[in-house]
Amino acid sequence: MCESAETSIFAFPKLRDFNYGSWKTDMKVLLMEKGCWQFILRTEKPCSEGASDREQLAYELRKQRSCTTIYMGVERKYQALIADTEDGKTAWDTLKANFEPRARLASLVDDFFSSRFDVNEETIGIYSKKIVEKNQQIKEAGFKMPDILVCFQLIRFLPPEYDNLVQILYRIKDEEFTVDNITKQLITESGRIQLKLKDKNRVQSVTDAYTAGGRNPEENRQKQKNTATKSYGSGTVMDPGVRRNRKSSSNF
Repeated sequence: MCESAETSIFAFPKLRDFNYGSWKTDMKVLLMEKGCWQFILRTEKPCSEGASDREQLAYELRKQRSCTTIYMGVERKYQALIADTEDGKTAWDTLKANFEPRARLASLVDDFFSSRFDVNEETIGIYSKKIVEKNQQIKEAGFKMPDILVCFQLIRFLPPEYDNLVQILYRIKDEEFTVDNITKQLITESGRIQLKLKDKNRVQSVTDAYTAGGRNPEENRQKQKNTATKSYGSGTVMDPGVRRNRKSSSNF
């Protein structure tokens, strides 16, 4: 039977390598819809002694359905994991034991490579520590991330201010391209950037103080020049009485 026909009875993908988290939820809902979830929880009570044959048959069919539904919801290459059981609870727990650690690992790896440095929320030191801690979580989940990938992640999504340092780090020797050294270089560069920003703000503060009142430095210099011209310049700005006295004196 072709794969499309096998999956046609399900409205969600079959269990495969890295979809256990979503598959678990979807399968739970399907088993509830079929009236089988109680068998997974071990809360379904057996039929009473006085139950009819019809009731006993319905009970057995639902119990078997809890296992067959799970079995049919797993990709063929993994069905061998639960092929030797007819109990839904056993099948459920077997798949959990085999796939839940993978699902956690997949989530941790995705979280690791999605990490970004937020300049508004953290320092470069905190960001570096966060990357190292996420790498440790991956290691504890059963996978050792190569150090070179951790180093690349440290410098992968930095703001433009770090571009020059990043280019330098890409060219350093392999023995120097380590997590500790990259972290040290980033913290040093962060200090330099912060100092440069403080100097820039200090210059801007001086400029703002000088231009208070709505004039820029050039306007202030022009104002001072005009004031000097009016005080000491040609007769066009002298008091008219002074000009008349000068004219009368020249007639003698």
